[in-house]
Amino acid sequence: MNCNEATSTLLVSRPLTERVVADVLDGLRAAATAFAALWERRNASQRDERVYGSIAELNEYALKDIGAPDWLVARAAERRETQHLRWIELDVR
Repeated sequence: MNCNEATSTLLVSRPLTERVVADVLDGLRAAATAFAALWERRNASQRDERVYGSIAELNEYALKDIGAPDWLVARAAERRETQHLRWIELDVR
């Protein structure tokens, strides 16, 4: 029979310090990933504002022609209506 009594069948776990350090590092990795996602979302929204800001001065008909989003077309229509009302106020007074 080949039975070595020195070999244990018990599982040996890592020391407590290694487990704690691994848990802390996992938490830091998760926090860094979340921060990177937030940063990218912030940069994307700023990039969108710059892109849409450059075409925001077009009227709603031109925006519809180029396929702009509905919210941008609505803003252009609102801006045109506001300017029209200002001209009316200036003519009345």
